[in-house]
Amino acid sequence: MLGKEQTVDISYVLGCKVTVINPLGHMIVEHDGDITWDTLQEIKNMTWGLGTAAIEVYPPQADVVNSMNARHLWRLGSGDFWPDMLGKAASGCTAEQGKDMLEARYTKAWIDWAMIGRKTA
Repeated sequence: MLGKEQTVDISYVLGCKVTVINPLGHMIVEHDGDITWDTLQEIKNMTWGLGTAAIEVYPPQADVVNSMNARHLWRLGSGDFWPDMLGKAASGCTAEQGKDMLEARYTKAWIDWAMIGRKTA
């Protein structure tokens, strides 16, 4: 698994360039244009671990940015909702688990980024 102490980790997994932006829990998998779900799942498992849930977002067509062969995964925290077809997903979370939820990480990363911008201005 990649180290969480660094802000961005770049590695090559199963022939794909994998960039992980740790504060956001965002993984970018660059590929040759022909990646399967199984390969993406294996990269997710090798990078974040077998017990990690992640999602891929399909935005409205007007918001699509498709400038390279890449897939984007977002790591979910243990308290995040996800449509679990087996019915095993957690139905609630503790305050500690809430800190690792996608919304909390995303909000914190943007606040931190804004504060850095103010300090350098």
